[in-house]
Amino acid sequence: MDTAESFFALFAFIPFIIYLVLMVFFVWFAVSLIKTLKEKNQILKEIARNLENRSREEI
Repeated sequence: MDTAESFFALFAFIPFIIYLVLMVFFVWFAVSLIKTLKEKNQILKEIARNLENRSREEI
């Protein structure tokens, strides 16, 4: 009887564990997406600077 009660207690925590895992995944995804977008913007700024310098040198 005690094992059945412990299983029910375990099943009660499963939705909380799933919710916690989903929240951690979404936070990780958001952080990695922001990091990737920042790197992309930095590369694009560098390309824009190089193009500006080339156009100034041609004039």
